[in-house]
Amino acid sequence: MYLLRRDVTAKITLLVLLGMCLSLPCFSASAAQVIQETVIKSREADVDITQLLDDVEKKAESAALSDKRALYAFLASLAEQLGMYDKATGWYVEAAGIAANPAPNTTPYTTEQLVLSAVRCSLNSGNWQQAENYLGYIRNSANAETVSYVKLYSVWSMLCKTNTKEDLLEPVKLLEAYAELDSMKNVRPEVLLTLWYVTEDTTWKNKLIKDHKASPEAALVSGIAQMMPSPFWYFLPKDPLVLGADSSSQDDGEEEAVVSQQVGFFQSKTNAENLVQRLKDAGFTPKIKEEVRASGTTYYMVVVPENAEGSMGLKLKSAGFECYPVFEN
Repeated sequence: MYLLRRDVTAKITLLVLLGMCLSLPCFSASAAQVIQETVIKSREADVDITQLLDDVEKKAESAALSDKRALYAFLASLAEQLGMYDKATGWYVEAAGIAANPAPNTTPYTTEQLVLSAVRCSLNSGNWQQAENYLGYIRNSANAETVSYVKLYSVWSMLCKTNTKEDLLEPVKLLEAYAELDSMKNVRPEVLLTLWYVTEDTTWKNKLIKDHKASPEAALVSGIAQMMPSPFWYFLPKDPLVLGADSSSQDDGEEEAVVSQQVGFFQSKTNAENLVQRLKDAGFTPKIKEEVRASGTTYYMVVVPENAEGSMGLKLKSAGFECYPVFEN
């Protein structure tokens, strides 16, 4: 399995992902045996994937260091594909923190690859602060591929923090520059996809399809594949005017009303409730709103109603809570 999968790869089923593992040679080491057994069990009818992951985690806890590292990386990879980004982040970090040789008959990952994966999953869970913290450990890498991902993920973190059109200008300019740099060629499909998604400029879409037609990103913009839902893409602003298109329609003197500030976006209701309690403890009056996506997955949004002065966003940020305005429909 390719650990440095792009953050916006085409949606694939767990069985397809696990089926890839079967192409590995005959396993002999402990970690490899556990992985193989997990692949087989995943094909059983009515399998409880959560319990399956829990079982693997228990085995990892008592395994030798090499096997432990391989099993945590395996768990993280599966959790990421399932959209369990908080768990995936934790398991990638666990694997990265273990200094050991690769377990026999398992895919070897460098520590930098594991850290990058933790960054990607942190962004997917909407936690840009955590992502930036992990990026700090590898910013001075001597590996060119690592550096290109650090630059890309840094811009994605910037996008997570944008609140206004003006905030978009710097990250978009950086992405435009990255789209031309040879040193960023290995992440160019992600760069082009992000530019198209943010600006809605079809120039980037067409370039992506023309130059990288076999990439998952090209499949996404062509409508062939579906994007995995995540807070990162949910929060990512989209502004077709950011590159200087006609803005006359925006100059009518009217602004959309902010009705609330969104502080969290979770798949786990428990995580949402924990954030609600933290906000209450800080003196705010949060609410939880549920949103069911087309995939059938329920997400829980934690919001705080805007106040009459329009200063709730500032109050939340002053109290240490990152937030995003929710406008009136």
